[in-house]
Amino acid sequence: MRERFSLDDEVIEAILEPQNRIIMVIGASDTGKTTLVEDLLTLIARTFKKVVVVDGDIGQSHLGPPTTIGWGLIQNKFESWKKIPLRDFYFAGATSPLGNMLPTVVGAKLISEIAENHAEKVVMDTTGMVKGGAGKALKISKIDLIRPQLILALQREDELEHILISFRGMRLPRIHRIPVPFGIIQKTYSDRSLYRERRFRDYFKRAKRISLSLDEIGLANTKSEACPQSQLISLRDREGRDLGLGIVEEINLGKGKMSVYTPLEETEEIGGVVLGGLRINLEGKQIQPASDHTKIPRSQ
Repeated sequence: MRERFSLDDEVIEAILEPQNRIIMVIGASDTGKTTLVEDLLTLIARTFKKVVVVDGDIGQSHLGPPTTIGWGLIQNKFESWKKIPLRDFYFAGATSPLGNMLPTVVGAKLISEIAENHAEKVVMDTTGMVKGGAGKALKISKIDLIRPQLILALQREDELEHILISFRGMRLPRIHRIPVPFGIIQKTYSDRSLYRERRFRDYFKRAKRISLSLDEIGLANTKSEACPQSQLISLRDREGRDLGLGIVEEINLGKGKMSVYTPLEETEEIGGVVLGGLRINLEGKQIQPASDHTKIPRSQ
């Protein structure tokens, strides 16, 4: 694969320095973050054997389904996202960090820690939320928690400076500002929605119906205690690790049962459910919020 970013020698040297183990790419939407990540993986895999990518873009994810932060190990060389097996993921519960910053930051921290234990180099993609106070708080919190040694900041003008100024005078992270190249495609809202729909549809194409006992599983939520039909959820194992996503089909409060569609093959290890803030059908289409939410009973 040919690199599509013209990186100068100083940047390439910083990328390949062994002590710069975690490399974080930040930038607004449509600045070429994923393209740069691909080029970095291609470059780094020529020198290092254990190269890991962390996909932190919960809205336009390439490794796991949307709403998740996942990681995967590059096998010898980067060829395509489809050839990177998803090793683990964390369910953030939404496709945007706005209103979901805590799970987004927690997930990025947990997944990056796991990934670092398996890698000589970690390359991390991030969401395009950088504007205003919320974008600043999100990125600074993520950088403070993950502590990357190197940040590649993609910007057209100076849209990241309100974030980067916080690290002025510090030895770490080292920051390299990368200009956005010409020809980066501007995605429309429809483009992004259709991409998420395809990703969800592919994920649930082999889903089957399972039944869960509400008295035997833990319940956590990222948005509220309301659980409408078609709500997207994550199914966790007994150690609290996200196993796979599910879609609520029905809740029978009288029998204390929840029926869920999920592609999970092994379901006996499910110990908990995390309620997200999104409703979709098996075709991946988002369903508008309904007013008739069902309250999940809490075990006494």
